[in-house]
Amino acid sequence: MAKYDVVVIGAGAAGLTAASLLAVEGKSVCLLERSPYLGGRGMAVPDEGFTVNVGGHLIEDPGSGLTKVFEHVGKTLQHGEVSAEMPVWDHERGRWGSIRDRYSGSKGELKKVIKALLNTEWDELDRWDDRPLRQWLHQHTDDQGVVDLFEFITVLECMTDNWWDHSASDNLFVRKMHFAERGTAAYSCWPGQGWDGMWADLADAFTQAGGDLRLSTPVERVVIEDGVTKGVAIARQPRVLPNEFFEEEILEADHVICTLPVWHVLNVVDEGDLPDWYAEQIKFLAQDKFRIAWIGLYLATEEPVHQYDPRELSTWLKTPNTALSGFMFNQTAMDPTCSPEGTHLHVMGGIFPGEKGRDRAWLRRQTEQFEADVAEMWPGFAKPVWRRRHLVFEPSFGVIQKPGLVGAYRPHWNPPRPEGLWFAGETFRSRGIGTDRAARAAVTVVEEYLGRRLETFGDGWRY
Repeated sequence: MAKYDVVVIGAGAAGLTAASLLAVEGKSVCLLERSPYLGGRGMAVPDEGFTVNVGGHLIEDPGSGLTKVFEHVGKTLQHGEVSAEMPVWDHERGRWGSIRDRYSGSKGELKKVIKALLNTEWDELDRWDDRPLRQWLHQHTDDQGVVDLFEFITVLECMTDNWWDHSASDNLFVRKMHFAERGTAAYSCWPGQGWDGMWADLADAFTQAGGDLRLSTPVERVVIEDGVTKGVAIARQPRVLPNEFFEEEILEADHVICTLPVWHVLNVVDEGDLPDWYAEQIKFLAQDKFRIAWIGLYLATEEPVHQYDPRELSTWLKTPNTALSGFMFNQTAMDPTCSPEGTHLHVMGGIFPGEKGRDRAWLRRQTEQFEADVAEMWPGFAKPVWRRRHLVFEPSFGVIQKPGLVGAYRPHWNPPRPEGLWFAGETFRSRGIGTDRAARAAVTVVEEYLGRRLETFGDGWRY
């Protein structure tokens, strides 16, 4: 029976971060992943000569989060080239324009808002968990161009099914961080080593430090006895009979860090081992209606499709027919290796209410209409040379960042019981965007487990 200091469940951004940091700090760690791929919801997989992600991702770390994780474990996160362009679709006029056109005459107002945000303490932003972004903005400006800038960015980053209904705190944490570290409202990049290369680098740091990485290894349950975590049970591998039941191997550990999202956590943790109110918090957030969900398309063309710059990020509040908000970018412009020579792979998504995620007839109709919307907004997509439809729902991108569903309204990473159980991931209490949010959640858990701060991360904010 194997014995470890810590078992980490899930080899996505949070799991790889937690495992590699702990291993480098001298802890014996086992990292378990049910998939054959690293990266969790950020995995990169081959498909007929193309490389696709589960929904399309960028890194929104300006340098103090995931980048520092790589530095701490002796690796380098390469930041790919970025574009300052952000085309926005004017659904009333049916044409594209630059976000700069929205606030070009309001630069004084924008500077005023930036100054107010930078002068606001992190603790003060915590108090805005239950209020919308617009409310905070209108305390400092009535200029619609400035409001548009912030709200179009939220469609790209902090997705909700209603583009105007975003939490102030979650958005402002990221805006303040990006303004302070990069001098821009929004920063995102493609990893220079590619997504698969990025995860491979973290896994390499983990195993070089003595970590035990096991892919294709699903966890059956977290073993908890008398309110104390004892380890995890994994199914016997490989299963000979498809209906094998309770044939388990126990991996002993005094601490387990679970990085599963709220809708999967109670599959491996018996809710009876958690306080009633804590389990109810998890189940409340796990409702379908709170999932970030979108209809996704990968479309390859012979010529790149863009408005101003191949690396631009396009966004919109309403498509012509489906009235879905969403995003698009040219993945090949970020990473030429992700598509065959002579093709350009683009990824896009139309955000829809999570409660519709199991209505297959509705989804089929919406997908077909969304494809028609895309061809209307970008005629260059009318005849793609390759297409791959995908649905971001299961797995989902996360819990929507609406007022009252973020910050203190999410379960804490360290429940009152059982002893030794931790939750690290962006669907639990955390701040940031996407993979960087997950990594920062893991840093918080690792530092609390160790009982000290890691010097690499300096005095920057933790949750």
